[in-house]
Order: sequence, then structure tokens, then C-alpha cells
Amino acid sequence: MAERPDKTTIGPITTRRILYWLAAMIVLLVVGTTIGLIWADTSNVAGVFAGVTNVVSVVGIVLLLIALAVKRRRRPS
Repeated sequence: MAERPDKTTIGPITTRRILYWLAAMIVLLVVGTTIGLIWADTSNVAGVFAGVTNVVSVVGIVLLLIALAVKRRRRPS
């Protein structure tokens, strides 16, 4: 079998950078949820902000977990 070249988009991204972005997405999820719990009942803008940040952070977390799994799977033993 021919070896696949490591010329993928995820190749140059380090595991540490993925973990930092994962932590940032978790913080964004917590901030969005906090804003939603505190201010969403009094302001429509706060409710929309909380909803958007929650959706963005959940999608980001899922994508980063997939990227982390792919990155760890490619690691040579």
C-alpha cells in the first residue's frame, strides 16, 4: 500500500492548540448559559446572544473533539 502524505488541513495544527480552542469553547458555553439564565427573561437581545453563543460553542466543541480524535489517531506509535 502506498503511504498517504501528511498534507491535510489538520496536520500542522498541534494538539495543544486544539485543547486551547476546546477550553475557549467551553468558556463560551458557560458565558452564554450564564447570560441566558440571568438576563434572557428581561432582554430579547440577551436571549438571542445566549442562544447564538450556545449553538456556536456546542458546534465548536463537537468539531474540536473530532479534530482531537483524528489528531490522536494519526500519532505514530
